[in-house]
Amino acid sequence: MKINLCAALGVPLMVAAALTLSAGPAAAATGDLAINGATQTDPAGCYALDDSASIIDNLTDRAAEIHSGADCTDDVLDVIQAGDDSRVTEAQSLYIP
Repeated sequence: MKINLCAALGVPLMVAAALTLSAGPAAAATGDLAINGATQTDPAGCYALDDSASIIDNLTDRAAEIHSGADCTDDVLDVIQAGDDSRVTEAQSLYIP
């Protein structure tokens, strides 16, 4: 029986690639993020803040960036590490991967 080497290796490689691509985003935060008492479980992305003052409780496994502009734009004013909390003022948004 003659086996085509490309066919024999091609199927396992294609299956491995499909499994890798379908695994989903590995960078999403795990845990809870509370912004002014409103809790997000396993948060990801950009969240609006009250630009006068916001209380952030980062109980995730990722650091959260505090941005001066809306939609997580402009300067990063602060970084709240995983497990930390902070009161931030004059910020408009928070980004967590």
